[in-house]
Amino acid sequence: MLAVLQQLLILYIFIFLGWAFGKRKPALAETDILSFLLVNLMLPCKVFQSFAGNFSVSYVKENYMTFVISISLLLLLVVLSKVLARCMTKHPYEQRVFRYSFAIANYAYLGYVLIENLFGDEGLTNMILFCIPFAFYTYSFGYALLTGKGATFKKMINPMTIAIFLGMLFGLFGITIPSILTLVLQMSSACVGPLSMLLTGIVLSSFNVKELLTNGKAYIFTVLRLMVLPLLVFGFCKVLGLFITLPQAVFPYAVFMASMPSGLNTVVFPKLVGEDCRLGAQFAFVSCVASLISLPLWIHFLT
Repeated sequence: MLAVLQQLLILYIFIFLGWAFGKRKPALAETDILSFLLVNLMLPCKVFQSFAGNFSVSYVKENYMTFVISISLLLLLVVLSKVLARCMTKHPYEQRVFRYSFAIANYAYLGYVLIENLFGDEGLTNMILFCIPFAFYTYSFGYALLTGKGATFKKMINPMTIAIFLGMLFGLFGITIPSILTLVLQMSSACVGPLSMLLTGIVLSSFNVKELLTNGKAYIFTVLRLMVLPLLVFGFCKVLGLFITLPQAVFPYAVFMASMPSGLNTVVFPKLVGEDCRLGAQFAFVSCVASLISLPLWIHFLT
């Protein structure tokens, strides 16, 4: 428990530093350089390196059912999120933010970094493998949901999905990566945790703290996001485990994925089309703070 809390505190210190820098230099919140580097370089490097090192024929044999289970769970969450969103608000755009936020948690920027720090490279590979369908949903239907633009195949072809595909090929065929490129991958990967947390703080710094804390819906959402949905996923895995042997990349990584707080896409994506992103920022802020308590409890419970 103390090790988990220590890892979380380190990450959240970077969030606070990002917040402080953003308040001191408000123009930082208007620049996309950190998000560009994370999405197009550093996170793809981490994903590629993890798959290239762990994705083998034996790993595929053990986890081939992972995609079927992951897609099934994603569809379940998408349907459930639509029902919950209608219960939370009648406003059409707010419903879309709720739908995305209930279905998709911060499995990448926070989840990948935290799981790697706690469970090593193999744990990271398991987490990434399970979250592949969620990644495709995020950058296609999720993007369309938050921006009002149509989902296109082009959106699914991005640095993240390319890194996953190439990493699988390198891992399956045992292709050796030159040592100089290995160092580049390692150095880029090491930047993901600090930069993603700094970006979180910088983005949230553009909002007033009182404004982020005074929406009651954000607290209801946080309880559902951090406690109720992970419990449902836990139950889903346990029931499924009565009928089939779950691949190693499903449990407990499905629950880890579901227990993460809300991410920044509910702020970043709406910003691209001039939508009001306050609700997404409120979800991210309140759920991030609350996850300091919930995440250590979940990780302790699951391990």
